[in-house]
Amino acid sequence: MMRLGCIAASRLHVTCMLLFLGSILAAGVPDMTHARKELLTAEEKDLLHRTEQIHLETLALSSRGPLDAAIITKAVSLRFERLGYRIVTESDQPHEVTVKVKCEELKTWEGTGRSGGDADMIDAAVRLWKGPACQLTYRFGTRWADWRHEVRTPFNNPQEAARQAGQTDAGAYAITALAQQLQTDPFPYLLAADWGQSARLITALNEPGATGAQRQSVIGLLGQMLAVEAIPRLTKALHDPDPAVVQSAAIALGTIGHEDGIHALLALFNTGTPDQHRAAAIGLGRLAPLHPNSNIVPTFIAALPNEPLQTQIIMVRALGKTTDRRVLTPLRTLHRSVLKHARSDSSPETKELLASLGIALDGFDGVHTEE
Repeated sequence: MMRLGCIAASRLHVTCMLLFLGSILAAGVPDMTHARKELLTAEEKDLLHRTEQIHLETLALSSRGPLDAAIITKAVSLRFERLGYRIVTESDQPHEVTVKVKCEELKTWEGTGRSGGDADMIDAAVRLWKGPACQLTYRFGTRWADWRHEVRTPFNNPQEAARQAGQTDAGAYAITALAQQLQTDPFPYLLAADWGQSARLITALNEPGATGAQRQSVIGLLGQMLAVEAIPRLTKALHDPDPAVVQSAAIALGTIGHEDGIHALLALFNTGTPDQHRAAAIGLGRLAPLHPNSNIVPTFIAALPNEPLQTQIIMVRALGKTTDRRVLTPLRTLHRSVLKHARSDSSPETKELLASLGIALDGFDGVHTEE
């Protein structure tokens, strides 16, 4: 017995030491997902924020050797110029940033990024992709940024794609296809966001030729940047004819979290189409916990019983994140109703709503478990 007691004590000692060391490591190791931004000095951030002139370096490579990169240079230049940047092609001309675009018939994998992992950025390089691709990187001053973006063709076999298109030069066909992808890819918006230039992104929403997908990209980036200055333009986007753009704008307003977005979202929630109504619910759901004195909670409580299941799920999750105890009675009432209905309805939506109600009520006092 004495020996067993000593072994138990020894194990407890080792466990305590591991927990202690773990807490030290957790406190001392920085969050690497944000390391790229933290490594920039104030002067470097200011330089990127002021970027106006871009030195462009382009390279086109086929399996047989280098090709004329003029078509790549033109495609990239036009996209940057639409955002108001000025392009220079000579390194001795004044510029703040150098953007390098290397396009290949068959991509050469260059290894993982220096920080953040392969999945840290939208459209980061994919190791398994061996087909045509353009790698976009940039440098400022004497250092290369960790930002990297990859643009790919819809096909991964340029030889087969060229044959089906009646072309004999697979390399030239692949580079032409990549130039077409660069005409619509969101890379200029991603760079403007990386440089903290929200004003250019707001302007891009007014670009006549912008597609719905491009507007969604821009709106999403403005939300991630917490661009309060974009709220008036995002409010206008709530009335876009494209439902996907409306949803992106509603989510962005919720992500920004500023109270100035509440009024427009409430109006859309009360008077919009079913798609707009649901989009507004998503945005308001993010704002509700941040602004407890707003009209969001009373509006959600009044509307909750008559909403479709998917919208109820959104609203229940939002109400569960608030500290407003006025939500308890309506949540309990809905929980009882759904429990009764669930006996004859085992749909995934019903199960998801029940789970969301359980989590929401547990966040207050867990009394639903007695029912």
